[in-house]
Amino acid sequence: MLGRVIPYVKQTADSITLGGDFLRLTINKSTGCISSIRSNIGYEFLAHGACGNQLQFFKDTPKDYDAWNIDPGTLDVAPGVIQHADTVELLGEGSEYPSIRVTRRLKNSKFVQTIRLEGDQIDIDNDIDWHESHVLLKAAFPLAASGPFATYEIPYGTIERPTTRNNSWEKAQFEVEAIRWADLGDGKHGLSVLNQTKYGYDAEGNTLRLTLLRSPKWPDPDADMGHHHFHYALYPHAGTWKDALTVRHGYEYNYPLTAVVTTAHAGSLPAEHSFASVGPENVVLTAVKKAEDDRNGVGG
Repeated sequence: MLGRVIPYVKQTADSITLGGDFLRLTINKSTGCISSIRSNIGYEFLAHGACGNQLQFFKDTPKDYDAWNIDPGTLDVAPGVIQHADTVELLGEGSEYPSIRVTRRLKNSKFVQTIRLEGDQIDIDNDIDWHESHVLLKAAFPLAASGPFATYEIPYGTIERPTTRNNSWEKAQFEVEAIRWADLGDGKHGLSVLNQTKYGYDAEGNTLRLTLLRSPKWPDPDADMGHHHFHYALYPHAGTWKDALTVRHGYEYNYPLTAVVTTAHAGSLPAEHSFASVGPENVVLTAVKKAEDDRNGVGG
């Protein structure tokens, strides 16, 4: 049996590049930023000269309800950024699953991100020791393809929000809630940011951002302080988010298959059995309800 092909790995004095079946990812050794996300047919998803996955910091001092509100104007100022990474390391060179670990520091906090290719997605594993006060943290992705609206997942649907700030109505939509993903593109290409436990986004111009952490001091002065471990992923794609089945990717990222070990035992089912199937691919099965009539197992 043929084994998995070892991914493409290239390291220079300035950068590290990982390549797989679908994508090539390059990280700048000085800044720790993702400098390139290129498809295997040559399309570059990040804007020219972009610092992708840049950690951005904003002063976050709501007038009321410290732990709940992000006040208007919070994101209108230029963010603080970490100009240089402490370390950028290639892990697992020569293995089937190489990754890049980026370590940064800000005042009292430490950020360790392990970035790897997983098929047609880029997974970003975050270990953060967070000890800031009234600071909001975002991860920013300046994209090559943009449009007048970004799309966000809501319960059993999507909603579009403008990427412009031309009037008071648009300015009021500076932070948007979403469930498993948000997407920005031009209809020909786009990028979806998938999340598992982070639900705040914003998009302005060609930049899509995910809110990672806050640090309120009321009613609990220690809220969010300490260790955080979470993942988010980048899903670059051709076409629209509908063409790319981003909804399905969001579900699969949040609910991966779980293997269960059990003992051999007798049963009436065959060795292979499908509990349920749905089609076409853009249909996602989200719930199974027991029938109201227990006698025959068929519900109305």
